[in-house]
Amino acid sequence: MEKNIVYRILSRVWRSTVLKCYRGCRERKKENYWKEHWKKCGKENRDKTFYVIRRRDCYCGLFSLFLTNLQRIDDALKAGYIPVVDLQNDFNIYLSEDKLGRENAWEYYFKQPAGYTLRDIQNSRNVIVGSGAVPPMFPYLDLDFLYGRTGELAYWRELVRKYMVLSDGASQRVEEAYNRLFAPTDKVLGVKCRGTDYANGKPKNHPIQPTPGQAVLKAEEIFREQGCTKVFLATEDAAFYHIFSERFGDKLIANKTEYADYQGGSAGREEYERGGSGYESGMEYLVTTMLLARCQCLCAGCVSATVGALLLTEGYEYTYLFDLGIYE
Repeated sequence: MEKNIVYRILSRVWRSTVLKCYRGCRERKKENYWKEHWKKCGKENRDKTFYVIRRRDCYCGLFSLFLTNLQRIDDALKAGYIPVVDLQNDFNIYLSEDKLGRENAWEYYFKQPAGYTLRDIQNSRNVIVGSGAVPPMFPYLDLDFLYGRTGELAYWRELVRKYMVLSDGASQRVEEAYNRLFAPTDKVLGVKCRGTDYANGKPKNHPIQPTPGQAVLKAEEIFREQGCTKVFLATEDAAFYHIFSERFGDKLIANKTEYADYQGGSAGREEYERGGSGYESGMEYLVTTMLLARCQCLCAGCVSATVGALLLTEGYEYTYLFDLGIYE
């Protein structure tokens, strides 16, 4: 009995002191790791300062990364730094575990913004390793900005044109898909619908997305009024695909063959936990968004890929963005 009492007392002391201290130190070390910091790696490139762009949220979608990296690139350039994107040294859903630390997943999809890779700067004198936090962003979900009413959209489109250049492999995939799905005589309405991971999860402070019924009704209206001949549907969600397929039949084109029935939460996390190819999922998402940017008209909910398409396009003949409020 006395031994049990002593054991319980020692266990309680261990948990409240040593173990608590260890966990606290580990958490502080983790937080410090994700803070912005200077790193001297060698003596090369003394006249240059490189800014390494990274992000802590490992399950975020490719176009969420696209937008936050774009903001970091802009910040780095304005500070006189050379941006380098790092999707190599920390876990992310686009990089398989066996390639962690060896390959840069960003370079699967885009070229490095200034031409320098992580390997190029590994012995450099001046390197700033950026914070993993999401940066304060340009007004990317403001409808006035997205419709081009504020005059800022042209600035960000030019930044994308210069610094968000597709990798050779991605560019080839886009052209192959475009030639397979689109015809020169088509006038295509691009429709971007984020699926039920938004509708069920209702992420706080994110724009409310249209239901399948709302989306298809508005798409039918625009299709008629703008004289479109095809609808290109960009969605990962089975509910949207089924209703659009029923309404538009052979006028519907898409860059997917399999659709998901999400139950809520992060689409990226669900995709990863289903064991799918992160690389291929990201490539399909990128190709689909690039095709969306090459349509003549747009009907979309306000999500990262919609903003990406608006920045990647030279301009739509007609744009409609759902304005349904914000999830609280």
